[in-house]
Amino acid sequence: MSTITRRPKPVNSKTPQPSETDIHAVIRKGLSGPVDDSTNIEEAQVKLRLPAALLRRVDAAVKAQTIKTPRHRWLIEAIVEKLGRESV
Repeated sequence: MSTITRRPKPVNSKTPQPSETDIHAVIRKGLSGPVDDSTNIEEAQVKLRLPAALLRRVDAAVKAQTIKTPRHRWLIEAIVEKLGRESV
């Protein structure tokens, strides 16, 4: 049994595109817990290379979470936890 849906309207140059701020606001809505929009946190991208075996361990730990957590969020929480222990 298939679902019948309407064809999406084509995007044209007259259609306003969302700003970077709007995109980040939508992403923040998906984060667990409150996010303070009054602080403008600058983000930077980092390319991370991990041994395949270590990534499998991370993925196993993410999968074992009681509450579904994205790998990205899990890695950030792990970094914050480590930095808290190191008192940096």
